[in-house]
Amino acid sequence: MKPILEARNVTKVYGHGRTQVVAVRAVSLKISAGECVALMGPSGSGKSTLLKVLGLILRPTEGSVLIRGKEAVCDEFCRARLRNKFFGYVDQEFAIIENESVERNVMIPLQYANPKPGRQEIRARTRQVLEEVGLGWALKKNASQLSGGERQRVAIARALVNEPMVILADEPTAALDGKTTQEIMTLFLSIKTRGAAVLIATHDDRVAKQCDRILRMIDGRLVE
Repeated sequence: MKPILEARNVTKVYGHGRTQVVAVRAVSLKISAGECVALMGPSGSGKSTLLKVLGLILRPTEGSVLIRGKEAVCDEFCRARLRNKFFGYVDQEFAIIENESVERNVMIPLQYANPKPGRQEIRARTRQVLEEVGLGWALKKNASQLSGGERQRVAIARALVNEPMVILADEPTAALDGKTTQEIMTLFLSIKTRGAAVLIATHDDRVAKQCDRILRMIDGRLVE
């Protein structure tokens, strides 16, 4: 099967000279549609950086990222458009707007969709995805009123609302209890059955064991 997302010899370097840090070293991988992959490794191994490079948030220092076999080489406006079209990204730090409602946080990707849905469809899709993550009751709540686990679910709902082809999730269950973790994994696996690809950076063996395969990362490299 042709990969939906591919990295070819991707390296990401931060800083210069004595302060230079090589966060990702010559990583190559392929992820197919309908596949759920776990990315495991110790803190500082480069997992978060790799997800951001794959999701076109960071540019690689060397190497290339391909979406549906086509290299993603373009300006920042083009990269932003590709991000919104193909990817749903769950940030480890949630990255939600605390002084906005849950509804407004989740609908952000739809506001930048091309073509942009109508107002009623935006509201309906936002409501639906919040129901799926168990937060239908919080639609009009201010995000700052929610617990850490609830804010994490808002971030997950926002990543899913645009029905992306690839979900990149950085420790998406870290702030969640066991029951909610399983509910979120069930949701990710159901998305996989719709043909999306899911890549989850995680420390949780319970999460990794439910994935189709596990990639392991140490010192910026993928290891066997």
